[in-house]
Amino acid sequence: MSGTSQPPSGRIGGLVLGVILIGLGLLFLALNLLSVVLRRDLLGLLWPAIFYAGALVFYIPALINPQNRRELSGLFIPGTILLALGLIFTYNVLSGDWGSWAYAWTLIPAGVGLGLALGSVFGGWGSGATTTGLVMAAISAGAFALFASVFGGLLFKLFGPALIILIGLLLLVRAVIRR
Repeated sequence: MSGTSQPPSGRIGGLVLGVILIGLGLLFLALNLLSVVLRRDLLGLLWPAIFYAGALVFYIPALINPQNRRELSGLFIPGTILLALGLIFTYNVLSGDWGSWAYAWTLIPAGVGLGLALGSVFGGWGSGATTTGLVMAAISAGAFALFASVFGGLLFKLFGPALIILIGLLLLVRAVIRR
């Protein structure tokens, strides 16, 4: 018998999951107790951070494993979708403008496009994938700007048309440069 006791490899997953669940439980307990003391719903304000943590779970493998970066760069796509959702939900929580989901959902394909572009840049997939991702993001941003201009609050009614104008200018410049 050796002096060191290591769990069988099949138990590692259970140990890691157990530690994660205990950590999450302690975090939620601390936030709930602090919410009572401060008389503020901290979890109600901070829950979009779950999406940021999820994005990191997808980003980190590609960033810390350079030898497998080409294969792992596809993880930027779901990571960026989660990041986009986190940003949308953060806006909703802070502003109370839950009605913005009528048009904010159009930013989710932008997350796909930006994730594809990031994966392409980090994974060396070529300029075609990068361009496709950026075009997807631009179309999604354009749809968001259009719907936000019509259905949004005052800020979005100003921001939306400005974004539409910017996209139009970029398309004009791109067309002139290609001549």
